[in-house]
Amino acid sequence: MSERRRLPGLGAIIAVLFLVAPLAAVGWWLSRPKGDTAPPPPALADLDVVCSGRVDGLVPVVSLAPAVPGKVAEVLASEGQSVPAGKPLLRLDDDALRLRVEEAKAALAAVDVEIEAATLETKLHPARVASQKLVIAGAADRTATARKLLAERKVAKEFGTVAATEIIAAEAEVRQAERLEAIEADRLAELSAAKPELRVRAAEVKKFQAQIALKQAEKAVRDCVLTAPSAGVVLRVGVSAGETAAPGVPPAVLFRPDGPLVVRAELEQEFIGRVKPGMRATVTDESRTDSPTWTGRVKQLGAFVARRRNVLLEPGEVNDVRTVECVIALDGSTDGLLVGQRMRVRIGKE
Repeated sequence: MSERRRLPGLGAIIAVLFLVAPLAAVGWWLSRPKGDTAPPPPALADLDVVCSGRVDGLVPVVSLAPAVPGKVAEVLASEGQSVPAGKPLLRLDDDALRLRVEEAKAALAAVDVEIEAATLETKLHPARVASQKLVIAGAADRTATARKLLAERKVAKEFGTVAATEIIAAEAEVRQAERLEAIEADRLAELSAAKPELRVRAAEVKKFQAQIALKQAEKAVRDCVLTAPSAGVVLRVGVSAGETAAPGVPPAVLFRPDGPLVVRAELEQEFIGRVKPGMRATVTDESRTDSPTWTGRVKQLGAFVARRRNVLLEPGEVNDVRTVECVIALDGSTDGLLVGQRMRVRIGKE
């Protein structure tokens, strides 16, 4: 009976040990001596900045289009072709514009004739004034003669040798001579007031206007030829002969001026303070797992926060993110890089 009574006490002791042992183990673990602590994580400023970018020329790729809309008559360059500055790339149909040039030339020739006539009029004007004065003198003589005849007939009438009708006729001749003299005097006043040199000046102004019209017509003809703004490479020709080309989208010609290739990284606003010119950068193709690596340095940072330089309306492209452009100048050869290629850029300290 005594052994049976001791068994419950032993079970209680075992139960207490099961409760105390885990607590003791936890207390020992928390209070155990610790070895060397792990190093603190690096500061945020020491971490590399990773962003996306695109391959571009140091002088950015440009979209070219004719200055005037029109039908493409001829495409003069092919995609991938290297061209010098001023090389014609395409030509629009310019038949109607060439007719305008001919019309402007004819108008200019007509104005030259008008200037010549006005100049001649200026030279002849003094002689015409002098001639008109002689005409007035002759009219005055006729008036004086008519008055003398009238006076003589009035005297003769008193002696009965002249009829009354002759007196009436003589008076009419006097009035007619006076009116003619007055008309010639008005003509002299008109000639004296006239300034033929004003006609010359007006014709010269018309000539200047005709010259401007001719230059505009000739420029319109020249604008029908789209030329390369500098030496470079034709990346894409967006039109064919017979199509209509006009300023806008899509561009008629996509053109890359000569110069080194760079990567224009799209640096988000939160990383602006962590990137400085001169920092090292590594560049890889973000779509390839086996991409080679190009190295370079930050050449310059944009001066403002804005949308991406090139907005692509493609699935998966995010165009409403405002970023700062960061230009990465690449070291060594840029073989294997294509303009527009999407790249992953890692920027960090030495």
